[in-house]
Amino acid sequence: MRGAPDIREVQDHLFDRLAQGQLLLLVGAGASRWAGLPSWREAVVALARDLVPVLRERLPDAPARFSPPGPDDPVALETLLRVPEAHRALCGEARLVERLAGLFDTSRIDPAALPLHRLLVRLAAFVPALYTTNFDDLLERTFAWAGRACQVVAAADDLQRWRLDPAGGRFVSRFPVYKLHGTLDRPATLVVSETDFQRRASLAANAIDLRFCSDAVGRELLLVGYGFNDPNLRWIWTKLRDLEVLPVAWFLELGTSTDLDLATFELDRIARVDLRASDPVHPPELLAFLGALADRCEAALGPFPR
Repeated sequence: MRGAPDIREVQDHLFDRLAQGQLLLLVGAGASRWAGLPSWREAVVALARDLVPVLRERLPDAPARFSPPGPDDPVALETLLRVPEAHRALCGEARLVERLAGLFDTSRIDPAALPLHRLLVRLAAFVPALYTTNFDDLLERTFAWAGRACQVVAAADDLQRWRLDPAGGRFVSRFPVYKLHGTLDRPATLVVSETDFQRRASLAANAIDLRFCSDAVGRELLLVGYGFNDPNLRWIWTKLRDLEVLPVAWFLELGTSTDLDLATFELDRIARVDLRASDPVHPPELLAFLGALADRCEAALGPFPR
């Protein structure tokens, strides 16, 4: 069993993958926490607090009462899925969307103050696509801030309406930002509850999942701010493993991996890279890792998409 890989060796390997256009970026909620947005756990805790008065009114004689998790309480996966399900059913779809929009509001966030997102946009010049499970629009706002056009792909229709821009006498497609779990701009695309995840339990159930599989097979993935715990991606990963086309992935661990972490992730061809970050919300070690990679790509390959 191998231990955590050497960071410099990982950077060398990822540079080679980037130079060949064989690396995808997968961005999770950890990236948006840098900007002060909640993690999915924190968002569910907020939704759980909304539920309490509705539950008390609906079931006044219930023998036991649901209590929202506290800020530091562990939250089981079942709760992370069931609370949004109950919120949608009891409070209504409009209230759920309104609450999520408030929790993930980015209107007062300046992309210039987001060093992690700026690095992701720089690295996007060397990858065929960027995937994210985040609902918020921080990535696309940072692309706009950097003067780079991108296209959000959150539903099957987006794949039929690709946006092209004129460049040098020809047309070039915009860089795709795939929203695996939808976007707040289009509430119908959101994947937030148990039923939403269950409906994705088939490779043929969603066009964005199919596109992810198509892009991932034969390439490698770099996971940034992503814990690889949500049922949708875990299910896809299992199917790709069963089909014997599982890609290699690199997981940027902010802390230190245990032997159990290393062993179980290795079964899924995921290498954990221990950054031992001093600050888990604003980790300078993560910026240094990605910044060195972006600097090297721009110096050797040029600053623009090839």
